[in-house]
Amino acid sequence: MAIDIPAIATTTIPYLGSCTDRITWAPCDGQTIVVVQTPIAVPVCSTTVNPTSTSSAPAWTPTPSGACLVNPLCTPAGLDISYYANPLGGYSSGNPPSSYYLTEGLEPLDSSLTNVTFFPQNYNAPAGSQVVYPNPNYPSGAYWVGWTRDTNGGVIVDANNFTVVYQGFYRAPTTGTYTLCSTADNENDVFFGHDNALSCLDGKAPADATPLLTTTGGNYINGIVCKTVDLTAGLYYPVRNVMGNWQGPSAFNFTIQGPGAAADDRAHDFTGLVYPVSCGSFL
Repeated sequence: MAIDIPAIATTTIPYLGSCTDRITWAPCDGQTIVVVQTPIAVPVCSTTVNPTSTSSAPAWTPTPSGACLVNPLCTPAGLDISYYANPLGGYSSGNPPSSYYLTEGLEPLDSSLTNVTFFPQNYNAPAGSQVVYPNPNYPSGAYWVGWTRDTNGGVIVDANNFTVVYQGFYRAPTTGTYTLCSTADNENDVFFGHDNALSCLDGKAPADATPLLTTTGGNYINGIVCKTVDLTAGLYYPVRNVMGNWQGPSAFNFTIQGPGAAADDRAHDFTGLVYPVSCGSFL
């Protein structure tokens, strides 16, 4: 029996704007696809006047929730994960702050994509590893030569001391109150929303942002810290984790608990829900 396939498939996507846009793809054969962008907020326009000219320039105001625009054709490929140098006795020891990689203009030592924001507690370096004490400010700070560990996305770091940054967009599957939690050895700073995790205007992480939450740990005691945020279904929220280990063993976990979910259902695997920074539609 023949199966009738609709001639036109329509997909509706919410976006920030003042009018409804339609984009139509008509392939040589097969189904015609129509993407309808429906406004969820109205941009605010202002007029700038100077002594010689008058001009009008759009001034975009993000949603109160802190969501950003994301390219509707972008796929949920995962969060960006970047590995940065962190000296022995550096970030997560109390000084410098988690913004050091921004203010110092550091380049990642390695980068990838990941849907997972978790790696387990490790313990001692392999037996027989050479031990040195390179930092005179931390005379007891041991460094095991050649010791490495896996994090996420295939990124392997110097297990002694490192920083990994996870950033991108989280698409809320439902509307309601979400609980963000983290544990770390030694520290994780969580940033969330426009102008905290990232700017919705240019996609850059602000160096002067105050973390939504900070969690610290060590000596295999890693306390959990949680905060709640109200999210709207279908919107894309910038999120950034800056996890640091200043010496020795390490661990990391960042979870999101959806509305009405049990604490045991906190997830650190966001497959299908997270997007890299490159998916942002920046001005």
